[in-house]
Amino acid sequence: MREDTKLEQFRNFEYIRLETIKKNGQVVPTPVWFVVEDDMLYVRSYANSGKVKRMKNNPHVRVTPSDALGKPHGVTIDGLVERANGDMEIKISQRLYRKYGLMKMSFDLWGAIKQLDWAVFAIKI
Repeated sequence: MREDTKLEQFRNFEYIRLETIKKNGQVVPTPVWFVVEDDMLYVRSYANSGKVKRMKNNPHVRVTPSDALGKPHGVTIDGLVERANGDMEIKISQRLYRKYGLMKMSFDLWGAIKQLDWAVFAIKI
């Protein structure tokens, strides 16, 4: 499948099913918000979440367009994950705000109250 075709299937969805892998090999699917930017998928999560720990231990992931419950609605694609930093983190946070609006603001507020740190990851497919 061509790179632009791979990304095209994600454009009309609000969620992707992100499959990360535990150290014991068990696959953990999680529906997450995302944006497409510069031929990559980007996701953001709390820095100490289970999925972030799993992505740090194993950068190989699988992604599928999905609904909010993680039910797949497209072709599952393998990807490699890398943490984004600095300006890219800010840019992706702004893009997520434009896409998700008040829902994202409420998560950010909750995270600020709980004093949680965020992590942004690029997924190359």
